[in-house]
Amino acid sequence: MRRGREFVFLLLVAAALLSATARIHDNWTCSEDEFLCWNGQCIFTALPYNGKADRGDRSDEKNCSVSHCGPRGFQCRTAECITEHQVCDGHQDCAGGSDESTDLCKDEGGPGEDCTQLEFQCDSGQCIDFHSVCDNYADCSDKSDEANCNRNECLEKNGRCSHICRNLPLGYECDCPAGLELINHFICDDVDECKDSDLCSQHCVNLNGSYRCDCYNGYRKDSATSACEATGDEPVLIYTSGCEIRSISTSGIEARELVQSLDRVTAVSLDSHAARLYWTDVTGQSIFSKSIGGNTEDVTQTIGGLQTVSGIAVDWIYNHVYWTDSGAKTIELITLDGLKRKTIFSENLVEPAAVVVDPDSGFLYWSDVGKPTKIEKAGMNGVGRRILVNIGVEKPAGIALDTIKRRLYWVESDLNELLYTDLNGRQSTRVFHSEKHLANPFGLAVFEDRVYWTEQTNKAVYSANKFTGAGLTALAWNLTEPRGIAVFHKFMQPDGKNWCVSASPSCEYLCVPAPHTDVGSKYTCLCPDGMKLDATGYKCGSSTNSSGWPGQDTGQNALEETSLWLLLLVVGLTVSLMCCTAVCWRVILRCVKQSGCWYPVYLKPITNTRLSKEYTMDSSSQNELL
Repeated sequence: MRRGREFVFLLLVAAALLSATARIHDNWTCSEDEFLCWNGQCIFTALPYNGKADRGDRSDEKNCSVSHCGPRGFQCRTAECITEHQVCDGHQDCAGGSDESTDLCKDEGGPGEDCTQLEFQCDSGQCIDFHSVCDNYADCSDKSDEANCNRNECLEKNGRCSHICRNLPLGYECDCPAGLELINHFICDDVDECKDSDLCSQHCVNLNGSYRCDCYNGYRKDSATSACEATGDEPVLIYTSGCEIRSISTSGIEARELVQSLDRVTAVSLDSHAARLYWTDVTGQSIFSKSIGGNTEDVTQTIGGLQTVSGIAVDWIYNHVYWTDSGAKTIELITLDGLKRKTIFSENLVEPAAVVVDPDSGFLYWSDVGKPTKIEKAGMNGVGRRILVNIGVEKPAGIALDTIKRRLYWVESDLNELLYTDLNGRQSTRVFHSEKHLANPFGLAVFEDRVYWTEQTNKAVYSANKFTGAGLTALAWNLTEPRGIAVFHKFMQPDGKNWCVSASPSCEYLCVPAPHTDVGSKYTCLCPDGMKLDATGYKCGSSTNSSGWPGQDTGQNALEETSLWLLLLVVGLTVSLMCCTAVCWRVILRCVKQSGCWYPVYLKPITNTRLSKEYTMDSSSQNELL
């Protein structure tokens, strides 16, 4: 009886709750496009009966037949079923478009997933293998892979392609002939092949859809390789081998000795127009020159008294010789006649090595193998100094200027590599690496399409293509400490204008090229070390104790001047002291004589026979020593 009363009580409570819920639910309202759940929440009408609980109370799935559209189907508002791949695929598959409604697709990333280039994207968004398209079997859920399979879009206005229309099993694609590139899906435009600086030996001319390689004046194109070769005499390599300077043709056929019986030659340079050879002698601490066609007696000393000359470069336009001195830590120049000398740099140099000049543009390049290792660039007048390359540089033993391609090449003895950079140092490129043929390179030269270097470990001279490093050839071997190397040909040093010839007024001491920029003079006047230009800009004024010009070592000059004055002071004091001593001594002797204290001493004759004999023997021995 008691249990019956409890059951009735529970029924009454449940009825009361249902009545209250119904009253509350009646007060809840949703829009006509929404479904009201029992918990009072509103969901989009297309979401009920889709087999998923879109609200926590699962009321949207109550009394729904999931099998009506299947577990992977979607029921439209109009009650028809579509596949889940057709929902939010950018195409309305439901009659009312409820599968593409904004509320339903607002969180979707777009119509379907991204497919790879080897896949076909169905209209439903699926990705299938491209080989499955138009194979008479529907792989896409919407069968879009088998639609329009017999249609050739290229027959209709060439598929809107500007040049080539290629028909595909399903659809088509546009393509371009050689020399053109597709800038969008339909239009082809010209490709500038000349952006590849290594495409041509010298000059590249871009054409519409193609390009052409040309050679500069004085060069001809090889019919087999299309490389530009210099006309006239065959280029000749001049290199050092211990105490000798030798020459050999670039083909490696003809070789001869130019200079013999030298001390220790380290670097060579040429004045191709005057056919004169210049070299440095470390032992003799000098720079010498000789006519290439002259005899041995033709050797002339340009300058002596140097310390450790590492590199040398001839300015063939303004008639100067530049050199690096790793002992003095300087970069200097002198006129070819050896009469006028000037220090360009004497600061921030650790171990300056190779040096090259470009007088036509007014720039100077050199390597410093001390720490920190770097390659630097400056005007030949000493202004505008800056680091060209200091990243990825270990020991740039040799450098060479390529005036045709406007590049600076160098060899790395520690990295066993040949590299180059543009003359602004923006990009460095490695040509090739070889632990055998670049084991310990030293000298470097570039001409035409070839690069030449001396190798001290293998005691040889090598040659290779300057673009790729291919065609590596040994031109000379079994050498003795090969170091400097240069190419002798009239095109190696192109003609240029000497702006100092027409300078008005002319420079009092030295005239050198200035960096050729859009503004400024083409030349600069320089004064001897320790002096500076006056207000006129071409005359040398009084001496200066400050750095009045780039590269002037006033500290060294001041030290030398101080040492000279100290030496003169010491000599003067010594002479004065000696004079005073002599005068005093004479005064003392005069006083002694006047006082009668000075008498001459006479030795008594030796009568002892034994002593007389010993005395005679000692005198004879002393005479022999004297």
